[in-house]
Amino acid sequence: MTEDFSFDFDDVRPRTWLDAFPWLKGTLEWRGEGRPWWQEPIDDADTVRRRLIIAQISELAMERLTQWTVGQIFPGISPDLDLRLLQLPGRAANALNRQEFTQAGALAGTTVDDMMSWRQVGVGTIDAILQALADASTSAPTPTVTSFSDAFETMAPRSFDELRMPGWLLALNDDLSTVATWFATVGFPGHALLGAPLPPGTPDEIVKARQRIESLTVDQILSEDELELDIAGRFDDALHMLDPRAAQILGARLFADTPMTLDQLGQKNDVTRERIRQIEGKTTGTMLGFISEGGALAEVAEAARSLIGTIRPLDELLELIPALGRNVEMVGQPAWRVLDRLDDAYEIEDGWCVVPTMTAAATVTQTLLQERADKYGVVRIDEFDLIESSHPDKQTELTAAWITHCGYIVDGNFVLTRTSSVNDYAAAVLSIDGSPLSTQEIVDRFVFDRSPRSLSNALNGDDRFERVDRDRWALKEWGLDAYAGIRSVIREQVARGGGRVKLTDLVEFITSRYSVSGSSVVAYAGAAPFATKDGIVQLATQDQGARKAPERTRRLFRRPGAWAYRVRISADHLRGSGSVAPHAIATVLDLHSGETRQLDNPLGPQSVAWTGLQPSFGTIRRFLMAEDVAAGAEAFLVVHDDATFSFELARELIDNPLADALSLAGAPAVIDREDARLALARALRLPDDSPVTSIIGGYRERGDDDIAELLTSVREYLEIGHVPTNVQHRADVDEILDLL
Repeated sequence: MTEDFSFDFDDVRPRTWLDAFPWLKGTLEWRGEGRPWWQEPIDDADTVRRRLIIAQISELAMERLTQWTVGQIFPGISPDLDLRLLQLPGRAANALNRQEFTQAGALAGTTVDDMMSWRQVGVGTIDAILQALADASTSAPTPTVTSFSDAFETMAPRSFDELRMPGWLLALNDDLSTVATWFATVGFPGHALLGAPLPPGTPDEIVKARQRIESLTVDQILSEDELELDIAGRFDDALHMLDPRAAQILGARLFADTPMTLDQLGQKNDVTRERIRQIEGKTTGTMLGFISEGGALAEVAEAARSLIGTIRPLDELLELIPALGRNVEMVGQPAWRVLDRLDDAYEIEDGWCVVPTMTAAATVTQTLLQERADKYGVVRIDEFDLIESSHPDKQTELTAAWITHCGYIVDGNFVLTRTSSVNDYAAAVLSIDGSPLSTQEIVDRFVFDRSPRSLSNALNGDDRFERVDRDRWALKEWGLDAYAGIRSVIREQVARGGGRVKLTDLVEFITSRYSVSGSSVVAYAGAAPFATKDGIVQLATQDQGARKAPERTRRLFRRPGAWAYRVRISADHLRGSGSVAPHAIATVLDLHSGETRQLDNPLGPQSVAWTGLQPSFGTIRRFLMAEDVAAGAEAFLVVHDDATFSFELARELIDNPLADALSLAGAPAVIDREDARLALARALRLPDDSPVTSIIGGYRERGDDDIAELLTSVREYLEIGHVPTNVQHRADVDEILDLL
């Protein structure tokens, strides 16, 4: 194939770091004096300087370019490079070998996120691979992709006529002078010209002058050509600065709904697929610079990040910045798509804008829901305030849509966070309804198909439920039975009234049907689990916004002198992002909203901040690097009572219920069953003499179902040392139980 794109393979002049990695200017902000380091020739760097720069390049790639492919990050890498010849640590070489990558060309389509998901591959191993690739990619020349000067927003010299003051500016100057002169004349030299009310008695001439100032519109100031230069137009201008074929390749690869392959583009342009990959990488880096180094594009990119917050619907972002919805003609895509594909600070997918990634936003959502969930995993939607919206009246609707998008089940104004089993789902439904329901009524609320009989069998063996009629179920904590029905009747009436009923109507209804005095009804209606206020009876609810105590917080365990919070390491941890923390961590540290605390650690202070909706841990990447931790690993973030911090990996699960329960609770690995029971109780701050049933209930109530299920399977062993065997009921016995 011929090489159409102009560049010189014989160019032996020292090449700069920016030439090898065009995206550097878009990921770094230069605050030093003189020229930035990325403009220095590569050959001028000594060995120490070179290693420092290559390490920084790898770190930037893991922090800012996780969605980019190896080929885009390292456009100078040769596809024929034998990866087995790189100077790599044993773990890194083994990782590439397990993935069957022997040549750089095979690895070129792999993103940094893909590498972070490799099994048993830690962030230190990925760092070693990226550094080796960065080192190797600095030796080969790459094609030129720009057609014009890099001065993106420079202006040509203007003629004398163009420099003359336009009419609107002359009129504005006259009106400003008129208003200012009036204020000075009447003795208000410090009065604001705009915004503040005009003093009484201001003449009509002055009033009209200020009205003209305030009514001045954009189209009265800018020309038609200037009005066309919104963000979509500016992207078109930026793309026109590229070699036309480079812009066409970028449109077909980075911005397309269905990207063309490198081979397809190579055949179309009569060049090799490797040349297409090089051009794509350099062009992407060049475009990233346009939205990162100042000017209108950078300002819009920053505004978009700010408006998204954590989560915002795309259509609302387009309401606030309408030009993002306009098409960029050069690539046939809306401006928001172009901006999203270039800016790794946020992600736009399925009509949602999130910071920084969908995975991170889903994790924040999960943590907030867990914080606000009651013991049955139920959360009121109106207590969830993560969605950014300009329309308060749509907040509940948008929140329900986002939570559904994250895979949770929404039932009316409630979110159900624990629906993995029919038992948990039924408990949540009963908790929401507040009154006994039949099995048919319960399964009718399920979003998946279940038979009433299978549900009945499941509820029979769960001590959270109580059968209050032949086929009516209640939560045992309600205290309902066959002969004490006043509270049951009150619950039903409250439920039928949509959660509220007048006390007078309630007294009349019950006393007319049962031999109960009105004073008894009033007494029951005013006692837990009900509340009567201003003559209205409703279920009393605890303040879900209040902080949960540490011992009642999921995945947070007490150990001598510290609290240990269990997390699953994600790609966002590996790239250096912070992570959400439960409110209980703020309680442990006596941390208040708006504050940040630094906890001592030999690898550097660990920040814990509460500067947003939720407390958060700062980056733990240095610990992951030190121990070469892979995504998916379980670990504990340990906050010690002396305000220090430590990081430790959880023990691997070995398919032994008791040992695994101890590992998940961060408790010592003990063999004696009494020592195990004691350790598991102390992890929840339960009394040392707590029975096994209380320990299991404690873990279940706070949402640690994984531990509760493990302990349930070894309950007999913990109680009496007996190893239970599985007992299966015969069908005829189950049928008899259904009739009881």
